[in-house]
Amino acid sequence: MLAAKLVLSYPVWKGELSVGSETTSTHSDGMSENIEGWVPASENHIKENNLAGFAEYEVQLGHWSLDAGLRFEHVSAEYESYSIRSDIQPEPSRTYNDFFPNLSAGWQKDKWGLQLSYNKRISRPSYRSLSNFVQYDNRYQVEGGNPMLRPAIRQEIGLNLTYSWLSFEAGYVHYRDKILNFSSLYQQGRDIIMWRNENFDDFNCCNASIVVSPKWGIYTPTLTLGYFQQFFDVRQYGIDHCLNRPEWSINLRNWLALGKTAKAMVYLHYSTSYNYGFSRQHHEFNVNARLQKTFMKGQLTALLFANDIFRTLRDNWEGYYPVEVMTREAYQYSREIGISLQYNFNTTRSKYKGTGAGNAEKSRL
Repeated sequence: MLAAKLVLSYPVWKGELSVGSETTSTHSDGMSENIEGWVPASENHIKENNLAGFAEYEVQLGHWSLDAGLRFEHVSAEYESYSIRSDIQPEPSRTYNDFFPNLSAGWQKDKWGLQLSYNKRISRPSYRSLSNFVQYDNRYQVEGGNPMLRPAIRQEIGLNLTYSWLSFEAGYVHYRDKILNFSSLYQQGRDIIMWRNENFDDFNCCNASIVVSPKWGIYTPTLTLGYFQQFFDVRQYGIDHCLNRPEWSINLRNWLALGKTAKAMVYLHYSTSYNYGFSRQHHEFNVNARLQKTFMKGQLTALLFANDIFRTLRDNWEGYYPVEVMTREAYQYSREIGISLQYNFNTTRSKYKGTGAGNAEKSRL
């Protein structure tokens, strides 16, 4: 992968205008062979070029702050399997031209703050998901990639309200071509399941949270009460269930200052059972703790941590699909005690330090 990014900023009126471009060029090659012949061999070559231009304007007007931006992406994707390009059909070789706007308005006065935002984003599938490999898991299951997979488009509206150490946040998200793992028959007449990512429309979800973070001397607790719920009609995909149960969660971080360079924290988490995609996730509870201290004016940090202290964090869920119902209940061996040391070579912030180019593309690899 090669990537480059350029951002230029200009003062305009009472705000700042930023314009720039970003480009990435990625080549991904994959090959899979199974000498026993349980699954077919596969080979693919994916070339993707992304050229983006963007502009953003930020302005402060009294107690108000306004931010508006627009990003345009032109993506050319070429897919080959055994040196045969797929240009005889519109997929999986494609060309995308998309606009991604973002708007936000904020108000701040004394201890009060309010922000309303809208943005449109894209999540492109990983290159492993786009390959045509088939992996043998066991006599009943195989898994593989999906060259026909399309990027997921996400549009989100958010509201944030703060007062001193109290804040409230809510959001609504609409997906087009949401990417979810799905199972179907691998071959007709045989009891073998094929797992792979698929695109699904009309996937919506809501979320809300209340955060309470006061400070009492050396003690700083942070309590977060959360809500999440999907609105996804799985019955249109052959599922005889309603999978829109909401999740309610509680997170409590208890920070205790132990002098100027040391602090300790005990973290508690609980969430109810809920639905996501085609699955039902069961409730979970866990407790973590950590003790950290800094040395050499903050350059060296020593950390002692303990995770899943009471051995309560389990992988427990059911998945509902047209050809099967799958259940899993297992301990993930997440209880651990450890020590880590982190040294920061350059702690001075520089306005000339870049933010990185092609970050989203790197995650796909």
